[in-house]
Amino acid sequence: MGKPVGHGGPWKDDEVKAGVPSDPYLIAFYDKKELLLEHSSNRAVTITVEADPTGNGDWMGYDAYKVEPGRKMKLTLPAEFQARWIRFTSDVDTKATAWLDY
Repeated sequence: MGKPVGHGGPWKDDEVKAGVPSDPYLIAFYDKKELLLEHSSNRAVTITVEADPTGNGDWMGYDAYKVEPGRKMKLTLPAEFQARWIRFTSDVDTKATAWLDY
């Protein structure tokens, strides 16, 4: 059957509130994790990525990305990035996407 592959994310053009984390999204056991971040705000938005390496709600800050208005930010997470779950938080109220391909 091979390794699992797929795509999806906790936000897809969703209205998000500043400081409120997304629902957790399963990221364990996937290879070649790619992340797309975008928003509809007319100013830069910082999206913070947190990871839960144990699956027990042990959230740890991974990184924060400043996404400019009208831009899509595409990132490849390194092979060393290992976690069971991932979630995202915006620093402002906006409509945002956090989408994963693996």
